[in-house]
Amino acid sequence: MGIFRELRNECLIRELEHELNTDVLLFGFDGIVYFGNLQKVDDCRIAFLSPAIEADSNVEILSPGGEVVDVRFLNLDLWQIVAKATGVKTSPFDNGHSPGLAVSSEATQRTEASERQESHELICLLKRMIGDLVVITTLGGFIFQGTLGNVDDELAFISVDEIFGPATSSGISDDVVSTAVINLEAITSVSRSAECC
Repeated sequence: MGIFRELRNECLIRELEHELNTDVLLFGFDGIVYFGNLQKVDDCRIAFLSPAIEADSNVEILSPGGEVVDVRFLNLDLWQIVAKATGVKTSPFDNGHSPGLAVSSEATQRTEASERQESHELICLLKRMIGDLVVITTLGGFIFQGTLGNVDDELAFISVDEIFGPATSSGISDDVVSTAVINLEAITSVSRSAECC
């Protein structure tokens, strides 16, 4: 069974269908971040992104190495998405907001080679943290910090404080996005933030 089938989260895809004509950030399990305006979702698998309202002119792709690549439009396989962020207030890759990401291809290959199943124990722990300031890590090396609003339908809903990519110290803050929905199929750890007390 392939890694995409393991990560597929139909609840997250249905959530995305409610974001049509909205600027979104989509986080891939390989450490790539996509920024654009969600135009449509085909066959519960492929998203079509056009240039974001908050972008200069194109759809933006942030590579694991921190390079931003502009494309006119993007067709994206939603089965590999570990999280989405919405409520985009400004382009996350402008003015020094570009988090430098670095994911080795060796780590990605190890993840693909091993069979992945979500951790029901982590999900049970997360359900006890509703209302708390939490830190959730996912495949792809992403760290999501914020207030946990709900855990439902294989998804965690948080109000974003900060989102970090792999191997970076600068993140995407609540000045850029307001909410994130995390695919619980892709979580690797959950914790309460040290900043909560």
